[in-house]
Amino acid sequence: MRPPGDAVDALQRCRQVTEVLTRLACYDRIDIGAPGAVATPTVPAAPVPPPTAPSTANFGLPAPAPVAPVEIGTLESSISGAFDGWQPQTRIKLANGQVWQVTDGSEGVYDLRDPKVRITRGSFGSYFMHIEGIKQSPKVRRIQ
Repeated sequence: MRPPGDAVDALQRCRQVTEVLTRLACYDRIDIGAPGAVATPTVPAAPVPPPTAPSTANFGLPAPAPVAPVEIGTLESSISGAFDGWQPQTRIKLANGQVWQVTDGSEGVYDLRDPKVRITRGSFGSYFMHIEGIKQSPKVRRIQ
């Protein structure tokens, strides 16, 4: 037969568990089958920190806004070598290794060498390729 202090110890250990279902399982593991016999419950290995009082330092202040990822508005690169234009579905490889495909029905015939390129973000997730020396800007999407 165990001394009555074991029952108190087991209950106190269970009271320190903060997660509700884990605490209930802790209480359920206490064996009360034999009079005065109390099994020592298994408590989670991590120590449970004592409860702390909420801080009043920010009371009444608006909650800080979540930090959104910074979105890049434009990308600048160039087309290496000769560029003779595009038509629908043309794939254009930039000097930075990215490959963009024309997604609109536009086309253009040009004779350019190493033109600079600026890709800008449009509305609804669209992108436009602005090629140095050309007024037309085809709608594109990155494929690689």
